[in-house]
Amino acid sequence: MLEVESKFHSPGNEKVERNLIRLGARRISEEIMEDVYFSHPSRDFSKTDEALRLRRTNNASELTYKGPRMKCENAKAREEITLRTENPLAAQRIIERLGFTEFFTIKKRRTSYMLGELRVEVDDVDGLGEFVELEALTESPERSTQLIELARKELELDRLEQRTYLELMIEKTDGSRNKA
Repeated sequence: MLEVESKFHSPGNEKVERNLIRLGARRISEEIMEDVYFSHPSRDFSKTDEALRLRRTNNASELTYKGPRMKCENAKAREEITLRTENPLAAQRIIERLGFTEFFTIKKRRTSYMLGELRVEVDDVDGLGEFVELEALTESPERSTQLIELARKELELDRLEQRTYLELMIEKTDGSRNKA
C-alpha cells in the first residue's frame, strides 16, 4: 500500500476546520503526538530518503518505516510499513539494541478528519507552525492525486510544502546554530 500525500502551510487551522465541517468532513480524533526519528547505524537516511519513526500518542504507539519518496505531480507517495505497539519503550530499546540512535523528536497537536476517501490532518507543530496534510492510502496514486487536488481547492490551500516536518525542523535548527 502506498501513502499519497500533499502538505500545505495552513491559512489558519480554525479556517480550515470550518471549511472541513462545511464540506461534511467527519472529525476522527485530536491527539498530541511525539515523533521520535532514528538514524541508521550504517546508512544515511538523508541520502536514501528513508525514515524510521516511533510515534507516541495518548492512545497508541506505532513504529513506521518510510521508504523513499516517489513524485506524483504536486503530491508525494512512499511505501509505509507500520507496526502498532502497546509498549513504545520496549520498541525503542529493540531499535537501539540494533544500532539505531535517536536522531530528532518532533511534537505536534493533530486533529484528524475524513473527507470522503481522504484523510485530512490539521497540525500545529511545535517550532514550525500550522500545516494541513491531505492523504490517501492507495494502490492508484493517480486517482488519489486528483482527489487531493479537489480537496486542496475546496480548503483554500495554496502554499504547498514539499519537505517533511523532520526536514523543516533540521533546517530551522541548523539555521539557528549557524547564527549563534
